[in-house]
Amino acid sequence: MAVGVVLAFAYHFLTMRLQHWIAGHKAAMVPVVTILGFAVRLALIAIILVVLSLWTPLNVLALCISFIVVFTILTGFSLYRLLLAKRNGIPPSAGASGAS
Repeated sequence: MAVGVVLAFAYHFLTMRLQHWIAGHKAAMVPVVTILGFAVRLALIAIILVVLSLWTPLNVLALCISFIVVFTILTGFSLYRLLLAKRNGIPPSAGASGAS
């Protein structure tokens, strides 16, 4: 379960960094880069899960469930911070793009 939590934090951090990087590029490229970034992140997490399931005695179902729960909470919190900042007129922090 702890591995799922660590993976969720790493995945969330990677998602926020990628979204921040994407936001700094041309508007025409944002949809393409967002989709490619999602596909790459999804492939990476799938490879990590397959490797963990083949070479460790971890319960992959518990790992996946903990990953999904923690990632959902982190994403919800980021969206809440983003919406709260927009409502109050405060610019959001660099990592609070809120998109996954």
